[in-house]
Amino acid sequence: MLSFVANLTGDQYLKIEEDFGQGFVRLNVSEAERRQAKHDIQSMEDIVLEMLRNSRDAGASTIFVASTKEDNLIRKVTIIDDGNGIPTELHEKVFEPRVTSKLENVITDRYGIHGRGMALFSIKQAADEIELVFSSPGRGSVFRVQTSTGLLNERKDQSTYPTIKYRKGEPIIIRGPHNIIRTVLEFNLDNQDLTIFLGSPTEILATMYHLCAQGNDDTEGVKAQDFKIWRCVNSVKSAAMLSDVAERRLGLKISVRNAQRIVSNRVDPLSTILEALNNQAGREEPERQKIDLLKQEPLARRISQEDLSYLAKLIGDSFTAIGDKYFIEINEAADVQADKDCLKVTIKLQSKGN
Repeated sequence: MLSFVANLTGDQYLKIEEDFGQGFVRLNVSEAERRQAKHDIQSMEDIVLEMLRNSRDAGASTIFVASTKEDNLIRKVTIIDDGNGIPTELHEKVFEPRVTSKLENVITDRYGIHGRGMALFSIKQAADEIELVFSSPGRGSVFRVQTSTGLLNERKDQSTYPTIKYRKGEPIIIRGPHNIIRTVLEFNLDNQDLTIFLGSPTEILATMYHLCAQGNDDTEGVKAQDFKIWRCVNSVKSAAMLSDVAERRLGLKISVRNAQRIVSNRVDPLSTILEALNNQAGREEPERQKIDLLKQEPLARRISQEDLSYLAKLIGDSFTAIGDKYFIEINEAADVQADKDCLKVTIKLQSKGN
């Protein structure tokens, strides 16, 4: 009977348990086992790698990886790509076991076989949360993942850039922690046709905003980018609206303050991770070793100079009542400076009447 079915329909029918249409199927158990991966999800770096492989296999040409850590306990990563996208009716199905769009085009790379329909299911089991924020055929996908570092391991050193040597013109990683930076960089070195950006949510959004502005300056660029998933931020001039759109459509939680900095072009766009690699290649080793692509902007430096000046005036006015008590007064206006996670206030005093 199996031979008869195979002769009529080909062996595709024997590989699947359910056909969801639009290229998505659920593999049967034996076919999924035949495609067994080398390892399961063991760390946050594994999650990032599997998401990158998914984006590549979905035909993406550009991938954004936004990473941030909160309270030294929660890692949040958002992966945004311009791949084939996922139909709305399958947004929940893709997290189920053995569901894949790679029935025939199984991809094998240095990490093993990819296409058994277990990556998203495995990530869902290992992570605190995984959410498909937005996806549509021809528009790409946005996945947001959150993990507790106490429950799922990640490298403690997430700021060190790997050491690179060039052999016959090709970059080779020779040492460095296997952190998120290295994971993304190694993947991009293996898939150099991909454009990958890695940074904080604010940096990623600023880069998208910049790309949209570039497209608006070029008629052909607008047409080429019309269906890019990040085009939702195009022409948004309100910081509050940009912050809202970024979270709802792109899975990027950005404060209104940082959105205002992006709108006013005060946040520089990122270089691609391969460009960042090339920029560092000529520098001395000690300088190159500590480049934090995942850094968060120091809290105090988010405060605008206008607000710092306003705070200095309030402090100066408030000091008057205290100064009268001790017959002293402020010699010159109070000065408030932002320094990483604190504010430094300088008040120069003199005796009254001097």
